[in-house]
Amino acid sequence: MSKQVAPLAVDETLSLEEILPALKNQTYRFMRSTGEFTVGVAKIYKSLLPLVELINRRSDVSEAELHVALDEIFAALHAHPVTLQLRTLTTRMRSENLLPNEQSTENLLRFLVDQVTARSVVTIPTQITDEFWKFFNELMSEPELKGLGEVSLEVLRIFLTAYEPLIVQVINQVKDLRKVNDTRMRQILKNTKVIREDLEIFRRQIRALRHIRHFFDTDPDDFRAQAEIVAQMVREFGPFFIKMAQVAAASSDFLPDEMASALAVFQEDVEPMTPAEVEQAFLETFGELPTQRYYGFDTAQPLKSGSIASVYLAQKPLVNRKGSQLLTPVVVKVGRHNLEREFLIGKTVIKLAILSSQYWAPHSKLSPFLSSWQEQVDVFVEGFRQELDFEAEAANQARFAERAGLSQGWHVPRVYHRTRRIIEMEFVDSAASLNTAFANSSKRSARKARRKVGREFLHTVISHLFIYREFHGDLHPGNILVAGNEHLYLIDWGNTVDISAIWKPALKYMQAVLAGDAEAITDAIIELGTDREQLEGSRQELARVIEQSLGEAGVAPLGYDFALTLYREGQEGLIRRTELAINLATALSRQGIVIRSDYMHLTRSLTAMVGSFLGIYKGVPRRILIKDIAQVIVQFPALEGVRQLGGFRKRVLRQLGSASALPASRGLQST
Repeated sequence: MSKQVAPLAVDETLSLEEILPALKNQTYRFMRSTGEFTVGVAKIYKSLLPLVELINRRSDVSEAELHVALDEIFAALHAHPVTLQLRTLTTRMRSENLLPNEQSTENLLRFLVDQVTARSVVTIPTQITDEFWKFFNELMSEPELKGLGEVSLEVLRIFLTAYEPLIVQVINQVKDLRKVNDTRMRQILKNTKVIREDLEIFRRQIRALRHIRHFFDTDPDDFRAQAEIVAQMVREFGPFFIKMAQVAAASSDFLPDEMASALAVFQEDVEPMTPAEVEQAFLETFGELPTQRYYGFDTAQPLKSGSIASVYLAQKPLVNRKGSQLLTPVVVKVGRHNLEREFLIGKTVIKLAILSSQYWAPHSKLSPFLSSWQEQVDVFVEGFRQELDFEAEAANQARFAERAGLSQGWHVPRVYHRTRRIIEMEFVDSAASLNTAFANSSKRSARKARRKVGREFLHTVISHLFIYREFHGDLHPGNILVAGNEHLYLIDWGNTVDISAIWKPALKYMQAVLAGDAEAITDAIIELGTDREQLEGSRQELARVIEQSLGEAGVAPLGYDFALTLYREGQEGLIRRTELAINLATALSRQGIVIRSDYMHLTRSLTAMVGSFLGIYKGVPRRILIKDIAQVIVQFPALEGVRQLGGFRKRVLRQLGSASALPASRGLQST
């Protein structure tokens, strides 16, 4: 039998009407306290916002700002119902001589610190908070401070006020740390973007090399098919190969006609930059679009486009010599994006191709040649990379423009403004490149104009070589302009060759090659090589290779009758001897010989120069070419002296004119 539970005793004296008001009152008080608690918590969270905003903003925090933000937090804490209850509890504990609840203070502090830390965009190092709690616990453990650990917001505020300057320093230091981290993160992202862009360049350039196989599969005598394959490979590879194609095209007399025609396209017809690329270049450089700086700037219609940059025609107000402001045509040269990476990766791809070819035929006699070319590629590319700095290019152009002003026989456009990626310069009206300058003239007029330009070009080159010891390093036909069928303009000064330090050895080499002197060539090569000691040890083998190259090229040594010999050989002989200077470097590379970079740069530049000069005389009889060369050489000292004197006189008069005009201008200003 289960035990029955007795029912609870109920005070039957209390009626339901008497219980309900008490329940109603208790429910009301509970709901009101819950609401006040919720509102109080919401106000505390709201009070934290000013402090969080101070921490999260990029600029530094001042002590006054921190003080105001902390006051707002403590005002919200004071108004919270729990704070009022704790005050009542503290008073009762004091009256009964009980120790205050110190843990409640620490909990309150931890609540505040955790909330601020959670809402901060800046990652607050744990070392800071750990040091704070260590300080707090050690402080509260002091016997003299027992009693201050009660839940007193006033005490806490006093402590924080004392440390506000230090807190401000810590916050600002954390901000600085954030700035550093942001900078590093942006750099990481930038580097990641570079790697991603590099991958695309690698893929494009490696895919372009597939045409090499197609090239060797063609009929050796089918130059047209070979030329088309080479042109397609150059286009796909990009700026690096385009630049090399321009150099090769400048030596068109040394190439089959079909190949020369295919490569000549890259002197004039290179795919231009897109309007978006041009606008991005201006935004990165000036922070504004080209249409905001110029009138009539059409990003879709460049005047000319090359491997390094695209050139545009625009207008802008300029002050002339009379002091008047006129809307003047200007040329704006805009550098392509990421060219530094294009050339660097291009060099890498070529070296990888050379290295892989050694694995195809590891026992081939070409191994020394390929090995040396891995080093030579670095030398070759370095000369091109000098053209990527537009500020340096503008400095070169300004320097030669001053020299041209003295000579008066040749011209260089003036530079108005320059940055590392954009150059603004003088516009030369009615100027055409060397490839198109004589196209619309009659045969007789074209021949006359070609001879005039050719003599002026040769005179200019000689003056650069022998007077200034510095010359234009990329004189392919696209960089030579002819105005009015007679006035010579030289543009694109990104590549110049300073021969002041290498003049004598380089001249010895050229003289030796042109003279066909094997012994003199051997001496010059030893001086031009990177390892002179090694070359001296293999002098006999080197001389043998040079003599063999002379015989294969059909270059006979020049004797006392050198003038007659050169006349008989004519243009073909000059081409053959100049071609030997280039091919000889290739023959030496097969022996593993590496030529110093400055001499390789010189050779490349001279090749372009000679090729352009011979291109000017295209269709002109050999005897006339020889006659003009002799005439320029004989007349050079006297003619250059007259020109220099005239240029000097002109400059002095211009300076005197400026000086005399200065007082007048000051007088006008004073009135």
